[in-house]
Amino acid sequence: MSSTAEMQTVSISVGRPARLPRLWKLVLPFMISAGLVTYLVWRVSPASLAQAVARLEWQALVVLTLLLVLGLYVWDALSISWLFSRPQRPFFWRDALHARGFSYLFSALNYELGQGVMAWKAARTQDISWLAAIGYCTLLAVHDLGVLLGLGLIGALLSQEERAESLRWFCGISLLGFASLALLTRRLPVGWRIRLARTRWGSWIDSWTWQRSLQLCALRSVYYAILLAYVLIGLSICHMHVGLRVVCSVIPLVLMVDGLPISISGFGTREATLLYFLKPDQPGTMLAFSLIWSSGLVLGRLALGLIHWWVPLGMAWLRGAACSRERDIS
Repeated sequence: MSSTAEMQTVSISVGRPARLPRLWKLVLPFMISAGLVTYLVWRVSPASLAQAVARLEWQALVVLTLLLVLGLYVWDALSISWLFSRPQRPFFWRDALHARGFSYLFSALNYELGQGVMAWKAARTQDISWLAAIGYCTLLAVHDLGVLLGLGLIGALLSQEERAESLRWFCGISLLGFASLALLTRRLPVGWRIRLARTRWGSWIDSWTWQRSLQLCALRSVYYAILLAYVLIGLSICHMHVGLRVVCSVIPLVLMVDGLPISISGFGTREATLLYFLKPDQPGTMLAFSLIWSSGLVLGRLALGLIHWWVPLGMAWLRGAACSRERDIS
């Protein structure tokens, strides 16, 4: 009896610390987002923020943010449809819309979790393993990073701002390292490539070509051009004329920070990065615009996710009700 009790005590004491890291992983992004937003509101001053909010053209910004959510949703699904399609088994756009929309239930709060759910949906539709789908999602993320660095470098080269010089060095060196890594991957020894291709995660390596990389980069460039257009138009609605060159040099870095799993859908990190790089004359207006941007993405994606969750359930319920009615009649 004593030995059994001791074993139970040991198992409890071992189990508790194991749960704490998982709990912190869930709670920490909320704490970081809340802390950053609170600090920025205090730094700008609540009175200045309230005055900026009162001056905003809400109707135009809400419509613009709604168009942003829908535009990103439609174009992202198109990219995913192209990425996961195979000659023998195309991944139809409607299936990609459902996979992307359903994953918004999770990616609205955690990008990585949403990508995992989207990979699971794509794997079920395409009859491939979940790890293979994760490999394709990783490939998509790598191309996204390359596109953002390229856009940032172009914007920094065209910009005459003093801070653009540091952005040029950062984006240029990062792109060189990125290109070197891509070339190294393509020049791997044959034996290594065969081993990598045999793994589920690296199943894409034999069928992937430079041409497909260029096509995917073109698709993702349009995706991020939608975001750049949103920021440019949104700031002009707020009477903050930053300029296309500055937006192209700064926003890619903002989007890269947004993708880090340290906040909730970029809340706080997006606002802090915008204020740090742009250094606007009206920080209260910039903060208000960024909070609308963040809130619109979260609420819009949650709404799309709920629609994609409820509609199949509702259709299944209607089919079940119709079948039961037919049985009652017969």
